[in-house]
Amino acid sequence: MKSYPDRAVVIRTWPLGESDRIVNLFTLGHGKLRAVAKGVRGPKSRISGLVQPTSELDLLLYRGRDLDVIQQASLLQANMARAGVDPSQFGAALEWLEAIDSLTLDRHPNPTVYALMIRGLAMMLDEPRPTLLGALLLRLLEIEGYAPNLAACGLCGSVGQYYGFDFASSAPRCAGCGGEPVVPAVLVMSAAVLAHRVSEVLAEPDPSRDFEAFVIRLVKEVVGRGLRSSGVIASLGVSQPL
Repeated sequence: MKSYPDRAVVIRTWPLGESDRIVNLFTLGHGKLRAVAKGVRGPKSRISGLVQPTSELDLLLYRGRDLDVIQQASLLQANMARAGVDPSQFGAALEWLEAIDSLTLDRHPNPTVYALMIRGLAMMLDEPRPTLLGALLLRLLEIEGYAPNLAACGLCGSVGQYYGFDFASSAPRCAGCGGEPVVPAVLVMSAAVLAHRVSEVLAEPDPSRDFEAFVIRLVKEVVGRGLRSSGVIASLGVSQPL
């Protein structure tokens, strides 16, 4: 059977021909994939308002040779695709979805990433704090196997407070081993996230956004480029652990 049901979050869309759109989806049951929404740019489309970035949809898809086809769609959660959402919050949500797009493989189901994606979008919308995006991105790196090793200096193996970081090896550096300067508190917060003490990090004010900038740099090193949405970040976070 080529038709199959799934639920998915819209990562982004772009035009195809005069009336269609290609929709980049992260689905619960089939992972990341691309599908065509036929006629969605036409005036009579019943799903044009649904196929928007950050929306979670209940879908019926048809498996095609190159691209799947969206046959039916109903809205589960609009998330940021609603009126009145702060543009900076929407920008942070786009960056969150872009990181998921960049760090995951096509058609590899990952329910853990899907749950984190949904939870992150809800937290960004409902309970914003400054360290949320950084915490989400670091958890994503951990799930995908790219978490930094913060246990000891990457050169000499010493344990203590670190003032430098080597992004090529994704490891801290002690005062005697150099590395790019980093605020020690950023590494402390990163270690707390990796130890699943996320609520501690979400309670931090981080007015300078050093933690967020550090984790975005980690993601950039992994994907080999900066995220397109960088710089459009809100003051985000939540009171509950991830």
